[in-house]
Amino acid sequence: MKLLIPILLLCATMAQANPPSVKPTAPAISYDKINHPEKAMTGEQAKAILKEMQQQRTDEEKIAVIKAKVNDKDLGITINQLVTFMNQFLTDDSKLAAAKYAFPYVTNYKSFLDLANLFSREEYKDALEDFYKKNK
Repeated sequence: MKLLIPILLLCATMAQANPPSVKPTAPAISYDKINHPEKAMTGEQAKAILKEMQQQRTDEEKIAVIKAKVNDKDLGITINQLVTFMNQFLTDDSKLAAAKYAFPYVTNYKSFLDLANLFSREEYKDALEDFYKKNK
């Protein structure tokens, strides 16, 4: 025990004399850059998707249609086409889910925040804006 006390004192003194230098750093967050398509689907293709969505009963089924049809990085979707699709949903939850899914396929993604006007509640507008800031 007598030996332990001097060792502890020595360690404490050395720690005070030479404190380790720690530089605070922000955590490195790497986002993969999304490569948006340059070409959008035709009006006829969008109308076919819209027609199929209108035949569905629930928002979940409508989202499934979007996921099945909007999945080609070579052939994207415009914001106006996405607005038309999002207007088919009953809830803001479904609209937000569709917007988030479609974002990588949007050709004119710099207008993505125009979709905020489709939401009835402010928290969904904020969620869309946060999503855009993290993924643009």
